[in-house]
Amino acid sequence: MVAGMLMPLERLRSILELLFREGVLVGERDGCPRRTHPQLPGVANVEVRRAMASLRSRGLVRQTAAWRHLYWYLTDAGVAHLRQYLRLPPDVVPRSLQRVPRPAAARPEPRRAAAPAGPGAHRARPAGAERLYRRRDEAEGHVEAVAVSAGPGVCRPPPQPGPAAAPAATGGAALRPRSALRTCPHPARTCPHPARP
Repeated sequence: MVAGMLMPLERLRSILELLFREGVLVGERDGCPRRTHPQLPGVANVEVRRAMASLRSRGLVRQTAAWRHLYWYLTDAGVAHLRQYLRLPPDVVPRSLQRVPRPAAARPEPRRAAAPAGPGAHRARPAGAERLYRRRDEAEGHVEAVAVSAGPGVCRPPPQPGPAAAPAATGGAALRPRSALRTCPHPARTCPHPARP
């Protein structure tokens, strides 16, 4: 007898076979006795819930509830019990316990930049939005430089002022075109960079 409900043995056997084959079973919380289970044709959803309640009370499955669905997972004791009940060989395991070997993806070798010529030599700063990020390998003791360019949406800070320009004939300050004042792609109101004189 399954949790206070009579059901034909072939239906119970089909429920247990599906549970053992997959390792997990899903059922909807629905009290309508006429609704069938989507994975088991001819078996009512109520019968699946009652069979799982019987296994759960014996500690053979673990139940999780989410919204209108119930999920039952086989425990190790449940695997051993169903293997004995269904008379299966010991090498057959549920799909949820099988290990699927993943194909090893070939990773490309990272490009390494050449080290500077001497201990005090410095690299020239890259033009534009490219920057150098450096990682130090502790084992090798050398610095690896990786060039990263700024993509769309990455803001470049405005250039720093150079040496003072010669005063123009207008009486003091050098006049620059308006386009030279802003190199930031952000709109003027939302730009995170400070305004410059």
